[in-house]
Amino acid sequence: MQPIILYDISSKLPQKKWAPNPSKTRFCFGHKGLPYEVIWVELRDIASTMTGIGASPTAGERYTLPVIKDPNTGALVSDSHAIAKYLDETYPDKPLIPHGTHILIETFETLLINTVMTASAKLLMVRTLEIQNDISRGAFIESRLKMFGETRWEDMAPEGKVQQMWTAIKSGLGVVDGWYQKSGGRWIMGDAFSFADVVVVCWMVWWNAVFNEQERQEIQVLHGGRWARLLADVNAECNTDLGSFEEHSHSL
Repeated sequence: MQPIILYDISSKLPQKKWAPNPSKTRFCFGHKGLPYEVIWVELRDIASTMTGIGASPTAGERYTLPVIKDPNTGALVSDSHAIAKYLDETYPDKPLIPHGTHILIETFETLLINTVMTASAKLLMVRTLEIQNDISRGAFIESRLKMFGETRWEDMAPEGKVQQMWTAIKSGLGVVDGWYQKSGGRWIMGDAFSFADVVVVCWMVWWNAVFNEQERQEIQVLHGGRWARLLADVNAECNTDLGSFEEHSHSL
């Protein structure tokens, strides 16, 4: 088969990879053994590039990545969940979303974001600005200020609130750790690996790319090493190499 084209967001990291949502699609490709090629898009150029290829906007009528173009079928699919569903339907070997669970997994991710990410999202935006290429920094700042209803970048994560946001991340992960403990297996669905584990680990890929060394070490040992182990397990399950907490993947 011809490689599927993945549109991903560039950065100034050596391997460029950082964005959580395109990481989900990379895990899907790896799990299913599907060949793919990457087209890197600067953050400032996402809307114009997606308009140019005829991709559909996603939530809030914004153009976001990932988007895939499948030359084997002619399909052009936006949004990581829609892509996972498309891949299961078109390439059914090793399904990622068990039959009838698509809405459950979407709801699970919403709960995950509200539990772990909401209180600390501004801190993550400040960290993520540091890895943007210079030509996209202005667009990143403008879009994130609008997203969070702020007028000055300095107000996104002021020094006095950084520790509070960092504590919120660890507190939220404690809740998710409890979910895994109750699952009765290695994965959120017990012994069955699924897209639900991918939506958890894609955040680990992002954090690995943008957190500083001390922060990464704290996540690595948190909850008995749960998150470093989960990232390693999903990489192994999906035949991918999307970073680990043991390596300095955020170094420029």
